[in-house]
Amino acid sequence: HVAKKTGGTIQLLHVVPTDEVHLLRKVYRPEVGGGASVVWAEKVAQDMLIKLAEEHLSDTPHDIVTRMGSDPVTGILAAEKELESDLVVMATHGRTGLTHFILGSVAEKVVRESRTPVLPTRSGEKLGDARPFQKILVPVDIAEKSNVALICARQLAEQFQGTVYPLHIVPNDEAILRLRDVYHAREGEHGANLVLAEKTARQRLQELAQEHLSGVPYEIVLHVSGDPGKTIIETERDLGADLMVMATHGVTGVLHFLLRSLTEKMVREADCPVLSLHQ
Repeated sequence: HVAKKTGGTIQLLHVVPTDEVHLLRKVYRPEVGGGASVVWAEKVAQDMLIKLAEEHLSDTPHDIVTRMGSDPVTGILAAEKELESDLVVMATHGRTGLTHFILGSVAEKVVRESRTPVLPTRSGEKLGDARPFQKILVPVDIAEKSNVALICARQLAEQFQGTVYPLHIVPNDEAILRLRDVYHAREGEHGANLVLAEKTARQRLQELAQEHLSGVPYEIVLHVSGDPGKTIIETERDLGADLMVMATHGVTGVLHFLLRSLTEKMVREADCPVLSLHQ
């Protein structure tokens, strides 16, 4: 969908393992290739990628890419850098047991370490054929001056004629309200007034939407909660969102860690695909 809309090229990548245990996996047909052979496994992988491309990408420009390495995350990140990719799309869920755990773990590590936007999708997940991203949910940190997630969401909404839903969760913890200046109506205030914090947050969220979402339909969403992860998931399901866009960087220390962890939680638990951006 994205490649068609933007005139892009898809680079279909598989990282071929180099250790004997993984080379003996049934998918590489070691019984035909004479055992654990990297050369044979790469040939099998290339043949499978070509078959996938013929089945799913016949009308889209694409390249077949294989890399060898003991760590798939390292291989993906190296290929991303070498190919100067604009977006990484990878399947993570829809499986159970060990394979589900490994795929989920790889995806979360790529989300954590990639400097390119990452779009993890569940294996077997299908998007609408014509207009896949009609409802785009964007959790927003209203303290950020430059909001790359809103900018990206606007671009996607323009491409797919979608609506953007900027979401902010106001914490109901008085200690957090006191510490974060963004919830204080006047500079230097240090009180914990939830009603005032909600009013200030709504005004700031509206200002950010007007600044970054000009020209596309949007509806701001504001909730008060002590559990932002749970509230984001509930909002995503209530809206029936097709895509969630989240930025994880631009902050340091504890807040950086919390935002990164929140993004990884969304990748694991959200019903819709989550596009992870580094700000």
